[in-house]
Amino acid sequence: MGIDIRHPVRRALQWTGHFEAAAEKKAIQILSVVGLGLGLVLLPGCLAVAGAAAAAGTVVYVKGEVQSTLDAPLPQCVTAVEKVIIEFKLSRVGEEIDGTAARVKARNAQDQAVTFRLKRLTDRATSVSIRVGTWGDEAASVGLLEAVKKSL
Repeated sequence: MGIDIRHPVRRALQWTGHFEAAAEKKAIQILSVVGLGLGLVLLPGCLAVAGAAAAAGTVVYVKGEVQSTLDAPLPQCVTAVEKVIIEFKLSRVGEEIDGTAARVKARNAQDQAVTFRLKRLTDRATSVSIRVGTWGDEAASVGLLEAVKKSL
């Protein structure tokens, strides 16, 4: 096989006098990883925007759920959710809590399901998502989230 001079990496390696098959392969791998990394950073998309917003503690409404990141450990967030359930007079249906996540289910006065999902991100950060009703009620979910933040 001959050397394809049209390929920029091959041309650069040949010009510097370091053209070897292993070096070419390694250079192409490095440039591919760098290119993919730059593509992920520079290409706008819903996932990138939602991830950045969640990291900053901003409230995001996605697929019927309000999502945010709280600056508090998981146990403190669970306690805040329990206070909100009492404050809003919700009927607790069930809860599942372990060391890394929690899910608390309740029902409101309109007999709609209310679900709080908490996930430990770090020792001092917890992600929270709240859904009210089957399809989601943004206003009610945001109100519950604000109450949870105040209870922290």
